[in-house]
Amino acid sequence: MLVILCLGLPGASPAAEGAADAVTWMHADFPPLRIVEGPYVGQGPSDMIHDLMRREMPDLDHHVLTANLSRTMNWMKQGEKVLAVGIIPNPERNAIMQYSMPCVLVPPVCLVVRAGSAGVGQGGRVSLRDFVSGKILGVAVDRSYGPEVDSVLRTAPDPSRIVAHTGSNLLGSLLDMLQRGRVDGVLAFPFEATYVARMKGRENAFSLVPLSEALVPVVGRVAAPRTTWGTEMIGRVNAVLERHRNTPEYRRAFEHWLPAGAVEDYRAMYGEFAQSR
Repeated sequence: MLVILCLGLPGASPAAEGAADAVTWMHADFPPLRIVEGPYVGQGPSDMIHDLMRREMPDLDHHVLTANLSRTMNWMKQGEKVLAVGIIPNPERNAIMQYSMPCVLVPPVCLVVRAGSAGVGQGGRVSLRDFVSGKILGVAVDRSYGPEVDSVLRTAPDPSRIVAHTGSNLLGSLLDMLQRGRVDGVLAFPFEATYVARMKGRENAFSLVPLSEALVPVVGRVAAPRTTWGTEMIGRVNAVLERHRNTPEYRRAFEHWLPAGAVEDYRAMYGEFAQSR
């Protein structure tokens, strides 16, 4: 499980609107999948995928736009000529989007807690359902964490214990809340938690705890609107992915951001991913 600054401004519209030979790529500000600022700008896996698509489809006029998921879904619903990288299908999105074959593979979501948190992460995995029954959890608004974890969040007996954070730099803000004690844990994918903590100089301030409800990696896809144009573009995207998804260069774009010690397990998962449809 996968892109420039216009975060849902009311008057904004896709640059490609009305042009037969243009496409707007919608990306969330989601480092390290998509890195829009700082020393590693443009070096995320989603950046790599966009650059690959632009290189492999030179007949199109490619535009790049950073937008939150709500704005992306709104434009998809309107049938705009937009594509989005790294989207995780779910029933709400399926109603307005169609998808490519998998293009993003990320290790399962985990629970981030303050280092040394008593009783959390001792002896292996922790149950997210048990955690939210007695503690406060921070999540990013509108994000899917995979079907199992999403189900826990939807059916939590006390929704007030789940704090859905909005705005930009979502995980960075959530980690600030965690460090200040406003929440007891935060959901994050391991590679993003490692990246954000490193950029904040706080790698030793947090611990990553595996969840019993998150046992399989998360797969993201390129999404397009449910239009004739969208169907044509998904076909073209799939052709590019067929040629490149199993190359070492494509895989290394993800491995570069994994936590230390996770690369070997990731490669074991990647072989099946590279053959998936």
